[in-house]
Amino acid sequence: MIRHRAPGERGFTLIEILVVLLIVGILTGIAILSLSALGQASRREQAARRLAGLIELASQQAVIQGETYGLCLEAHRYWFLRDEHGQWMHFARSSIYHQRRLPQALTISLDLTGTRLHLPKRRPLRKTQTPHKTRTPAGHLRPAHRPPDILILPNGQLSAFEIGISAHGHRRPYRIQGKVTGKLSLIPPHRASS
Repeated sequence: MIRHRAPGERGFTLIEILVVLLIVGILTGIAILSLSALGQASRREQAARRLAGLIELASQQAVIQGETYGLCLEAHRYWFLRDEHGQWMHFARSSIYHQRRLPQALTISLDLTGTRLHLPKRRPLRKTQTPHKTRTPAGHLRPAHRPPDILILPNGQLSAFEIGISAHGHRRPYRIQGKVTGKLSLIPPHRASS
């Protein structure tokens, strides 16, 4: 059955439909930009929480095992070390304390006793270079090439530090604050230091 329009009824014009589509497109673009910024912030928070959790776990294990651990930091990665009879050794790759790289666009900063340290960036290999890998049997430790930046002692104490996890485009980092007493705090970007 075909319905005829009453004299006062009218449909949408093409211009009205195009204006509505334009508004929907603009709102969709804004939503996508907002979600990508939130995704970067959540990656920053996840990375900070993961590192804080690993430091806390290493601190507890150092007390239980009666060993000294250390944490090495670079601009885009971190790893833990263990003191073996006066020599710093890497953990096995199968260990929870193996080297970890931050997601892209995140960087680490380190303040020790109020002084910001310059963290090295791993230099990319030139096309002519091949990576130097030392093979160690599974479960064996290999010596470290440098001492740790942060000490985790068997009496529950830590080096006093503040680690920042920053995302490109965000001025304020998530911060992990460690006190000499062994207390750890995770400080979101909008909160001041405690």
